[in-house]
Amino acid sequence: MSWRLCLLLSFACLLSACGGGGSSSDATPAVTPPPVVITTNYVYVGTLERDKSITSRITGINYPYHVYLPENYATSGKSYAVMYATDGQWSFNAFSQLLDKRRKPMILVNIEQGPGDRRAIDYTVNGAPAYARFLKEELAPLIEANYRTTGVRSFSGTSYGGLLGSILLSTEAVGTPFFRNYLLFDGSFWALTARNIQDEQARFAANPRLPVHLILTSANAPGNVNDVIAYEARYKGRAYVDLLIQRKDFNIAHNDVGDPSFDWAIDQID
Repeated sequence: MSWRLCLLLSFACLLSACGGGGSSSDATPAVTPPPVVITTNYVYVGTLERDKSITSRITGINYPYHVYLPENYATSGKSYAVMYATDGQWSFNAFSQLLDKRRKPMILVNIEQGPGDRRAIDYTVNGAPAYARFLKEELAPLIEANYRTTGVRSFSGTSYGGLLGSILLSTEAVGTPFFRNYLLFDGSFWALTARNIQDEQARFAANPRLPVHLILTSANAPGNVNDVIAYEARYKGRAYVDLLIQRKDFNIAHNDVGDPSFDWAIDQID
């Protein structure tokens, strides 16, 4: 295969956020998840705050976002962990209903991608460093100033959102991680560069302790399953201390993996 054809194929994959595909070579069997039932007339016990927005000084972009507050938030006086999830333009209805049905005592902040398919910039390797600063220096401080939070944060991303999560994880602070839980669903890890892997190597060399719960899912009909397996193997091969990894493979198409992945993953975290 010529280098021109390789380049064209790689570019086509980047545009579609597709990936490795194929069946899993891992011992974990793929499962067909039950359907996630999301209804338009669902009655919440928690509270929704839709159509909020924040303009980032770092990226220069206005990002809509939506907030789910758990049952009795207004009167409990309690503080809550926060789940930051990408692609709120698609996932907020499903993710908020799944939390609400479980009475999960967690705040959900679901950030939309912004204008003009902005995810293709912010969630990928060139734009991710600035977007990471936006999350940590602008959005999280805003949320923590306006809601009662415990300081325990989780990150959830699907496809390119999973790629973004892998970049965040590879540069986590030595000491107390910014995100305690990473939920990365059929991540587009094929787009990671040598520099990204070097960043993760440097993080490990600085301190092998990484007290994080990493939850991975993959899709294989088709999806990024082989890339997810390779990504998991790289982290396991480092022998990090205090890193917990779980993975579930789904017999489902890439574009359908987000909701069933979240449905499974939120039961794995406190």
